[in-house]
Amino acid sequence: MEINQSNIVMETETLSGTSRIEAFSDGVVAIIVTILILEIHVPELIEYTNTAAWEAFSNILPKLVAFLISFVTVLIFWVNHHHFFHPLKKSDGALLWYNNHLLFWLSVVPFVTAFAGNYPSVSFVVALYAFVLFMAALAFTLMIRYVYFKTSLYPENTTKESRMIHYKRSWPGTFIYGISIPLAFVHPYISIFIFLVLPLYYFVPQRVE
Repeated sequence: MEINQSNIVMETETLSGTSRIEAFSDGVVAIIVTILILEIHVPELIEYTNTAAWEAFSNILPKLVAFLISFVTVLIFWVNHHHFFHPLKKSDGALLWYNNHLLFWLSVVPFVTAFAGNYPSVSFVVALYAFVLFMAALAFTLMIRYVYFKTSLYPENTTKESRMIHYKRSWPGTFIYGISIPLAFVHPYISIFIFLVLPLYYFVPQRVE
């Protein structure tokens, strides 16, 4: 009787497939990148001249740069998210909430992007942007750690060494985004440079094998 109860608990905790998690995540990311561009409004021209057009465009250039950084960063998160989930054949309730934690911080990106686009030289604003990216990277890292070392959800043919390599690859981004928070108070453009360069490290995703 005790064995049957144990089996029931295991069946309840383990869910078959990850398609619903991936579909929900895809929808959230699609909304996030849409909101990013909606934060940029077409400037009004006082005069219909090239000079006036250039001045109006230059006024929204920081917003466009912030949009570009955030757009690329969010999509790199999404691509790596896809490559992380694709090999998984099952999930559980905890993984759902680890994923929700990641999506929460990504959903805040449009707000801090608009804030930083308006005030790119204000240290607190850039530090806030850095904090959100740090929390998103940390959420992803914690999710990887949970799946690879706290459960048996990972693919059966993977080795502990390959999982460890993939897990360690997630930490540089988390650490550097964390460092960019205090660096914003040294000079905000140092952190902005980090936001531009760091996504290149994760541009090509790595799947655990």
